[in-house]
Amino acid sequence: MMLAPATFSTEQYQQEGCTGPIQFCSLEEAAAWREQFYQAIGQEESNPQPTDHNLSAFHHRHRWAYDICSHPTIVDAMSKLLGSDDVVLWAMHFWYKEPGNGKFIPWHQDANYWPMDPAINATAWVALGETFVDNGCLRLIPGSHTKVYEHTEQSSDSAFAQGISGVDESNAIDVEMQPGQAVFFNEHMLHGSKPNISSTARVACSIRYTTPEVTFAMEEWGGDKERIKTFLVKGEDRFHNNDAIIGTIPE
Repeated sequence: MMLAPATFSTEQYQQEGCTGPIQFCSLEEAAAWREQFYQAIGQEESNPQPTDHNLSAFHHRHRWAYDICSHPTIVDAMSKLLGSDDVVLWAMHFWYKEPGNGKFIPWHQDANYWPMDPAINATAWVALGETFVDNGCLRLIPGSHTKVYEHTEQSSDSAFAQGISGVDESNAIDVEMQPGQAVFFNEHMLHGSKPNISSTARVACSIRYTTPEVTFAMEEWGGDKERIKTFLVKGEDRFHNNDAIIGTIPE
């Protein structure tokens, strides 16, 4: 089932765990950022290939990536969804699938992987290029955020070692998006994606936001803890729970 045209709605987000997509920037802006992404991984858009490049935390290293994360339209949406005038950016990851990438991302809930207390998060899933069913667009199950699911070991063609098996997909939606669009969901939303069986690369990223009262239990994050840095993108931090991991905005 495809995602019906939608507008941004906090009520929909509360009821279904997701809302959007919205057009947050122009096609020209998205194309420029997409070009910068390919330059960062040493490729050209006309010839997308597999990459071993670290696709996490681009906003630590590239100002253009930080500019996406701090885009006023996205930050304003996050403020509404989180119900707070104070918004903290804490992670970014590019979900790049070159043509013919046979890996799928299993159904999962992000909160399963994140040692945060309390587990408050809103994700902006941003398309810098066109995403559609055959190139492995994002899939969501609206309403699935009300239950916690067990994550188990996955098969070798899964991009994640753990995920959720045996999910009822009857209410799943395929979130086909145009460049410069963003869809939003919370930390318990079931989501995943299929392999890219098309000749078009999927260039998209997830951006994670929370509020200052949340504490990151860094001793529990394991080997990828360096990707976790906090950036106050709106308001003020009256808690200072994460001063040790404040990030530096790239020049």
